[in-house]
Amino acid sequence: MSETTAIGGPSRFRSSGRWLTSGLQHAYIWLWMALFVLPFLTTVYRSLEDPKGGYSFEGYRFAFGSFQDALILSLQTTIVTIVLNILISIPAAYAIVRYPIPGKRTILAALNVSLYTPGAVMGLSLSLLFAYRLSSIQGSFWALVAAYVVGTFPLMLIPVIVALRDLPTVFGEAARTLGAGRWRTLLRVEIPLLGPGITAGILLTFVIVFNEFLVTLFIAGKGNQTAALTIYNILARAGFAPSTAALASIMQFTSFVVVLLFFKVFGSRYLKGTYLG
Repeated sequence: MSETTAIGGPSRFRSSGRWLTSGLQHAYIWLWMALFVLPFLTTVYRSLEDPKGGYSFEGYRFAFGSFQDALILSLQTTIVTIVLNILISIPAAYAIVRYPIPGKRTILAALNVSLYTPGAVMGLSLSLLFAYRLSSIQGSFWALVAAYVVGTFPLMLIPVIVALRDLPTVFGEAARTLGAGRWRTLLRVEIPLLGPGITAGILLTFVIVFNEFLVTLFIAGKGNQTAALTIYNILARAGFAPSTAALASIMQFTSFVVVLLFFKVFGSRYLKGTYLG
């Protein structure tokens, strides 16, 4: 009996140790997740408070009435920016990766300069550009789009370059051997296989552009108030009112839903090998 206990003792000890290690790992993950989510939960909690006492959706009723145009504008500028980034970055990535262009490193460093430029400097530079060289679009929808493309183009270019470098040329060669033309090979074979890079670029562009504030503050006209800028203006006037928190909650929820739907409906259907499967 004592031998059985002696033999089983170390085994039970190791099993208990594994359970303890696993429990600590899960607790560590849940702790950090709670800390990351806490600011958003606090915002939602504040948005449901009624100035007269108790809780209500009054802040959301105000937000939907005053926030709709700003939210639509943010979505429109984000979508147009993503499309332009894709149209620019894919040919640029092919030129950099597939063709022997002199000074590739210098060119790539110059294309990425916006990533290393402070937001305030970028906003001031774009304001000067629109004021003295492109006054015809100053303060317009296209001024916002142009600014966002300049600021986020590298976020689309770099992931596509990485994906293209990892893509063997044999896929395109096999398609052309089987009779597919150059454009059909590009659209039906190569671009879908660049899915991880393209989806990463789309996600990065969406997150940055939809929530962009500092550059927008410099260049947005009075008739082009984005969602982030509207939240700032209301915060400056009304402080941390429930309606302000409701605006922020709507913006956060919209970001989450759009990203989720993109990967669920579009990414996994048309772009093979996306990160979310």
